Amino acid sequence: MTSALNGPLEVGVRVLAVLTAAFPTRLDLNRLVLLDYGLLHSADLGGPQSLHPPLPMRTGEFGVKRERIQEGLEVLVRADLAHMEPSATGIHFWASERANGFVRLLETEYARGLSERAGWVVDHFDDISDAELREAMRSVFGHWAEEFEHVNPPVSEMS
Repeated sequence: MTSALNGPLEVGVRVLAVLTAAFPTRLDLNRLVLLDYGLLHSADLGGPQSLHPPLPMRTGEFGVKRERIQEGLEVLVRADLAHMEPSATGIHFWASERANGFVRLLETEYARGLSERAGWVVDHFDDISDAELREAMRSVFGHWAEEFEHVNPPVSEMS
């Protein structure tokens, strides 16, 4: 069962915020997965306060994120808010001409936070390669492992 907060519509809105901030750049699914993480957990990467709480073991999100983003992209393409095009390096997505107007219609505090952080994550990681972006994520994952060890000490320490 999919949570309402991680369903195709909610994830689609997050991805649309990223695509709109990146316009006219075309992004592939791998980059969108990484940028979506940065959008939600921006403080982990040295950015503004995160939209989602800093729970231990956030890396588990990556296990389902790719599929959820694919579902969200399907919604966006069907609604003509995003376009997709296959290329020699994979399938790329970009915001349609209608996307910016749609994003501006979203007036909740959360939606404004999404747009602000989408702008930050796109600007912050615009000039680095996917490999460099993955490395930035790996450095955060190492920090989480240390945090998790403090939350859940080894069984030998609990005896």
